[in-house]
Amino acid sequence: MSPKHTPANSFRARLGKPFAQPLFWLLPMLAILAVGVVGTALYLGGLSNPEKHFKDFPIAVINQDKGAEVAQADGKTKEQNLGTDLVSEFADKAAEDDKIDLRQLTWDEAQEQLGRGELYAAVVIPDSFSEDTVGLVEGSLTNGNAARPQVTVYTDPQAGSLGTRLATSAVEPGVQQASKKVGEQLTASIEPAEQQAYNKVLQQLQESQQAQQQQLSRSAAQGGPAVQQFAQQVQQAQQASVEQIAKELSPTVSSVAKDTLADPVQMVSEPYHDLEEGTALGMGAFYYSILLLVVGFSGSVALNLLMDGRMGMSPFEMGPFFKDYPRAVLPRPVGFLMKWLTFVVAAAPTSALMMTVASGVGMPVPNGFLVFLLGWLAMSVVSAIVLALISVGGSVGMLLCLIYLVFMGLPSAGAVVPLQAVPEFFRGIAPVEPLHHIFTSIRASLYFDADPQAGLTSGLVGLFVMLVVALVVGLLGGWLYDRFAGLRGGDGPGKHSAEEDAHAASGERHHRKSADNPPAHKGAHA
Repeated sequence: MSPKHTPANSFRARLGKPFAQPLFWLLPMLAILAVGVVGTALYLGGLSNPEKHFKDFPIAVINQDKGAEVAQADGKTKEQNLGTDLVSEFADKAAEDDKIDLRQLTWDEAQEQLGRGELYAAVVIPDSFSEDTVGLVEGSLTNGNAARPQVTVYTDPQAGSLGTRLATSAVEPGVQQASKKVGEQLTASIEPAEQQAYNKVLQQLQESQQAQQQQLSRSAAQGGPAVQQFAQQVQQAQQASVEQIAKELSPTVSSVAKDTLADPVQMVSEPYHDLEEGTALGMGAFYYSILLLVVGFSGSVALNLLMDGRMGMSPFEMGPFFKDYPRAVLPRPVGFLMKWLTFVVAAAPTSALMMTVASGVGMPVPNGFLVFLLGWLAMSVVSAIVLALISVGGSVGMLLCLIYLVFMGLPSAGAVVPLQAVPEFFRGIAPVEPLHHIFTSIRASLYFDADPQAGLTSGLVGLFVMLVVALVVGLLGGWLYDRFAGLRGGDGPGKHSAEEDAHAASGERHHRKSADNPPAHKGAHA
C-alpha cells in the first residue's frame, strides 16, 4: 500500500458521510441560483431601461440671439427676440416633467460646466437666429437664398456614447415644440408679407402706368379728337387691369415653403470635446476603473486563499500539489491586517505596471502620477472591503463581495448609463459604491485635467471614507469573533492546549491534529 493514497476500505467508509447528505448538493446549487437571480435583477434592472428612469438630466440652454424686426399680422413690424421665445417654449416643455434639469446659462458658464463634466449637453441659440428666421419668410417670397435658423446642441462624448445619445434624445422634443411655436408666428406673418409684396408690385405698376398715361396724354394733345378719345380708352383699360396684373406678378409662399415655415428650426449636434484616439469612445476611464475593481477583488481572494493555505487554515493546493501545512493560530484582526497590508504593498507596483501597459496599448494617460496613486488607492480600498467581508462572513463573504462590488456597483457607477437614467435605488447607493468613486476620480484625471470639481475631490473623499469603514469592520468584527467564538483555528474562546502553549513558548511550530485539519501525509512534499 502506497503511503500517498488513502486505504480503499477507509475511502469507502468515509465516502457516504458528505455525499449522502442533501445539503452537500443543495447548498452549492442554491448559491448558484441566488447569484444568477440577484445578479440579473440588479444588473439588468439597473441598466436595461434608461429612458424609463430618466430624471434630472443636466442640460444647459444659451440664448445669444440679438433679435430682429418681425412682421405682425396687422402688417406692421415689431422688434422681437425669437431666441427668447424659443427658450421659453423649451423651458415649458422641460417643466412638464422632471426628466431635464434645464439650466439657463451664459456660454462662458456652460463651457465651465462642460469642462468639468457637469453637463451632458448645451443648446446654443446663435446671435443671428431672429434674422435668419425672418429672412426665411422673405426668402420664400423672393426665391432667394435664406439660411434656415439653427440651434446647435453641444454634447459631451467624454460622458460616453450612451450619455450623448440620451442627451440628444432629451433635447430634441423640446426643440421641436419650440420650433413649432415659432412656426406659428411665421405662419401668421405669411399673409401680411404677401400683402406687402402685392402692394409693392401694385405701386410699381401704378407708377409705371402713371408715367405711361402722362406720355400718352402729351402725345394725344398733339393729335385730333379721335386720337384723344383713343388715348382715354387705353387709360381706362390699363386702370382696370393693373390690380389683376399685380396679383399675377406679386410673389406668394409655396406649399413646400409653408411646411418649412411651420417647423423652421434645424437642430445640429456637435461634440464639445474631440475625443483622442484610445479613449474607447469616452468609455476608457470606465474600462480602466473596472480593471482596478477586478484586480482588487480577484487579487484579494487569491491572496486570502494562498495565505490561509500556508497558515494551515485550509489545504494548500496548486496544480497537482496538495498539502496541509501546520496551523498558525492568529487573532483575526492580526490576520486581516496582515493580508491587507500585503496587498497594499503589492498594489503599488501593480498600479504602476497597469498604467504603463494601458499607455503602451494606446490609452492616453495624462496626469500619470495621479493616475498611479488613484489606482493604488482604488485597489487598496477594494481589497479592504473584500477581506473585511471575508473575515466577517467567511466563504459567504465572497458572494457578498460579488453582489456589492459588481452587481450593485456597475449600475450605480454612472458610466455605462448616467445616474440620471437609472432607477432611484442605484442613484441612492452610488455614494457608498466604490466603483462610482473610482470612476469619477479616474475620469477627472484622464479627461478633465484633474479638475477637483470634476469628480476628483468627491471620488477621493468617498474612497477614503469606505477604506476607514472597511478597516473598522474587519478589525472590530474579527476582535468580536475572537472574544466570543475563540481564535480562528483554535479550540474555543481563549482555550489552548498545553502542547500549544509549550510550543508557543519555545517558538516551535507544530502540526495540530484534528478532524478539521488532519496531518499532512508523509508522502506530501512542501
